[in-house]
Amino acid sequence: MDSKPSISFKVDVCTHDGMRDGVPRLLELFEKHGVKATFCLAFGPDNSGKAVFHMLRPSFARKMLKSSATKLYGWRTMVSGTLLPARPIASGHPDLVRRIAAEGHEVSVHAWDHRRWQDHLAHMSEKEIESHFEQAFDAYEKILHRSPRACGAAAWAVTPTSLRLQDGFKLAYSSDLRGGPVCRLRANGDVLETVQIPTTGRCIEELLTEGLREKTQLEEALLADLSSAETAVLAVHAEVEGGPYLDVLDELIPKLREARGEPRTLADIAASLDPAKVPLRALTHVQIPGRSGEVSTSMELR
Repeated sequence: MDSKPSISFKVDVCTHDGMRDGVPRLLELFEKHGVKATFCLAFGPDNSGKAVFHMLRPSFARKMLKSSATKLYGWRTMVSGTLLPARPIASGHPDLVRRIAAEGHEVSVHAWDHRRWQDHLAHMSEKEIESHFEQAFDAYEKILHRSPRACGAAAWAVTPTSLRLQDGFKLAYSSDLRGGPVCRLRANGDVLETVQIPTTGRCIEELLTEGLREKTQLEEALLADLSSAETAVLAVHAEVEGGPYLDVLDELIPKLREARGEPRTLADIAASLDPAKVPLRALTHVQIPGRSGEVSTSMELR
């Protein structure tokens, strides 16, 4: 495994407006800094408005209020798929998907229906999970005329079933987990071949929920979270850093480059790995500050 510390920017695109408005802003920023990033795109319908059904959960309601969700996502997104029709995300912007690739960035799959996966994966049948993969992969192939080589699960949510199905696509890697080292997973008795490159630390939306508001506070928290990771992956959201917090990322990029060297795509990280040195770890799920519900991570085998 590469012994030098590294930094990668993983851009999750979860909404129609994040794709339409946030992605072009991020492309311009990355061009300014000479950075190549990994864009992880949801390809299907933007059903973000269905999150309203969770407002009765105190933890979710607190997250929405403390993060100023309407400021980050806008009212149209907040009612998408409920009061107003769901609009397509990446599949509705094929020219922009091709622009991402043409500018030298990596394009991977985030989800088909992000909201459905995030809220209901644990109760989805194997057939439905397989359908989500197939629809997202088909949309990717129709736009870029090649098969995707990587995935990053919506909301860092996976199950043994979703991992087993994903493993069948023989991807170069996946980025489904929060925290922990690069690894392969054992889940429900299955030893999976796909290498996992986890996201490191918290994202800005989670820091907002924890009460951090000032630019310096956000930068310091992000840098601190990334400092101890050998393979550091910063979660960037098109709706957040590609929106009102673009200036935070603008100031953060040079600091991360100075501390950790030239940013690399996750595909570059995966290509540098020695498979014999990638540890096998167990799938588990944890709660982390600033989020409602659990995320998937790994732990040492027992």
